[in-house]
Amino acid sequence: MCSYAGEDSTPLRAAALARLASQRAAELAADGVQLHPVVASSRKLADHFWGSAWMRHLALCEAGGLCLSPGRTLLRHGCVLDLQISRCSIRALVSAQELYEVDLSLEPLDDEKRLALRTACAGNVGSLVALLEGQANDDLLQTLCDPENGLLPAPEDWHMNCTCPDWAEPCPHAAAAIYAAGVLIDCEPSLLFTLRSLDPATLIAPPAADASTSLDSSDLGKTFGIDIDL
Repeated sequence: MCSYAGEDSTPLRAAALARLASQRAAELAADGVQLHPVVASSRKLADHFWGSAWMRHLALCEAGGLCLSPGRTLLRHGCVLDLQISRCSIRALVSAQELYEVDLSLEPLDDEKRLALRTACAGNVGSLVALLEGQANDDLLQTLCDPENGLLPAPEDWHMNCTCPDWAEPCPHAAAAIYAAGVLIDCEPSLLFTLRSLDPATLIAPPAADASTSLDSSDLGKTFGIDIDL
């Protein structure tokens, strides 16, 4: 059973975690650092399709022996002070005993997996918005969320670096960043596709269609009012 403790093995109480995080956030803001904190708005951490799929996937990983619960504790107490998702990368600042920098990276999906996902989606998704909202038949959704061949990263896909001295992988701070990424994906599902370096528009185009006929990802940005970095 895993639990969160400071680097001196002394457990940090929830109140202390929250207080330290708040103090550090205020200090960084006073220094002009622009933060993008992630706050857990509900007990289950996600309410929409892709965010919920992310959390279920993490639960499966934890059932398989991956120690992630300390990350949930840090997230729920406001310790993820900054988190940014870009192409194949998550970078975060996580407050615990000290303030730690977390750098997580993923390998892009290989061509075989991209083709398999595109073939599965072709003709089975009505629109880009439907794909982002998880509106498709159950078989397709199971394919997209398959633990080995779907969009959700498997434990072995992650490359993790943290400035903490913890030898575990993931360390609590990396686990907090992974959970926090799911919270952001729940609000902006396009971030999952950004993280996997996959233009979601290519999944709804016919497999043999010319690239010029596929929906440009800028349409997605207009629909959701966001910029997509692929």
